[in-house]
Amino acid sequence: ELLNETLQKRTRHFWIGLWVPAARTGWMWVNSSRLGRDWFQMDLGEQPGLCGTIRGSTIIPDNCDLDLQWICQREATQL
Repeated sequence: ELLNETLQKRTRHFWIGLWVPAARTGWMWVNSSRLGRDWFQMDLGEQPGLCGTIRGSTIIPDNCDLDLQWICQREATQL
């Protein structure tokens, strides 16, 4: 719930682990798997050196040098 509320603030955006490592590689996750085009129907362009950010509910290509926070996957913990 906290993450969803934070993402809805248009002034906040985060790295999500997507990038274009080199020409003709396409978008890849940091674990080297390709972005599933079946899951994401959007034109992000494929310029090498771009990274994926999320703002609201939209994934946006941006300069990888920006100083942003990350949203990362973690194993679930039991409280």
